Amino acid sequence: RRDRAPFVFTSDMAYVINGGDKPSSRFHDFVDLCCQAYNLIRKHTHLFLNLLGLMLSCGIPELSDLEDLKYVYDALRPQDSDADATTYFTRLIESSLGSVATKLNFFIHNLAQMKFTGSDARPTLSFAPRTHTLKTSGRIRDVFLCRHERVFNPSKGYTYVVKVQRDNPGEVTFVQRTFEEFQELHNKLRLLFPSSLLPSFPSRFVIGRSRGEAVAERRKEELNGYIWHLIHAAPEVAECDLIYTFFHPLPRDEKAAGTNPAPKLADATWARSLGKVGGEVKLSISYKNNKLFIMVMHIRGLPPLQDGNDPDPYVKTYLLPDPQKTTKRKTKVARKTCNPTYNEMLVYDGIPRGDLEQRELRLSVLSEEGFWENILLGEVGIRLRDLDLAQEKMGWFALGSRGHGTL
Repeated sequence: RRDRAPFVFTSDMAYVINGGDKPSSRFHDFVDLCCQAYNLIRKHTHLFLNLLGLMLSCGIPELSDLEDLKYVYDALRPQDSDADATTYFTRLIESSLGSVATKLNFFIHNLAQMKFTGSDARPTLSFAPRTHTLKTSGRIRDVFLCRHERVFNPSKGYTYVVKVQRDNPGEVTFVQRTFEEFQELHNKLRLLFPSSLLPSFPSRFVIGRSRGEAVAERRKEELNGYIWHLIHAAPEVAECDLIYTFFHPLPRDEKAAGTNPAPKLADATWARSLGKVGGEVKLSISYKNNKLFIMVMHIRGLPPLQDGNDPDPYVKTYLLPDPQKTTKRKTKVARKTCNPTYNEMLVYDGIPRGDLEQRELRLSVLSEEGFWENILLGEVGIRLRDLDLAQEKMGWFALGSRGHGTL
């Protein structure tokens, strides 16, 4: 029994599944497979309970009385529908992914591994294919973070271009690093040196809804101060292999060889995207006992906001015609993602089948913008008479513009 998190699922595991630090359609597949497996096990609840009941006298500490069987029964929730169980298990995944206790446990485990695997197990940088040293690369005389650039591949964000000068006359190189890579360097340095020898690292968190360009500009100044203090730190820090590996050029850094900043569109920082729509939404639609069930599962391929940031998407639905807007339903807001997972059930109760066939389901995806007007990311209208409501309809629906219908 786990008293801290439903199960072990860390951000590192999610990184591997997504193939990066942002949610992708691969994570949708992972969640779907997990929920399908959970529902498959639930269908055989009594078989599992009978098998476990035969083991009560086997001397297993955590399986010794009926309370232990009740724990398994409650965890499997056999009384729930598959849809309710899918929602429940998705929330467990989210809870485990955000568990501080799990992250702390893995951090301590990694420290223990470093301690007991010998002195040769030195921390390395995940994005560097090999280790470089002062001897092999040449002494670094100075570093200067000269600009930031917006990138869209492999994921949207900003990179920071650092000018590296070495003792050899005229030897100047440029390297591109993301904020996350700077943070990885700092985290690995903390494993080797006490905090008193290291400069403070800029905060990852941003108060309010600052625009991407403004945040990148602020981080540029903070990171510039951070790397200057690193290079001028105590010799055991400034000359360590991690720092020389970090500032050694990678193949991608050839693109940063120039020194002129990329041109910027006028007023792009504060412009708001109201017409850029796209993506697909995965729905499960069913009808039973005068109730219409809309399971909002996943969305993929949403466009970024005009400032380059990922949106904070949520789904809103109506049953048209609805002049008073009494049929409004909405999901929770997913933060900073173009590929959110919801697995939330939206229910319309007390709707006769004859009435339902005259209705259209209007689904909108919007980005929550706090005090600003929320931004439309895509919309789809589904005529319910076109669906066979005698059975569940599951599939991907393309998101278009508001021109397809009105609320």
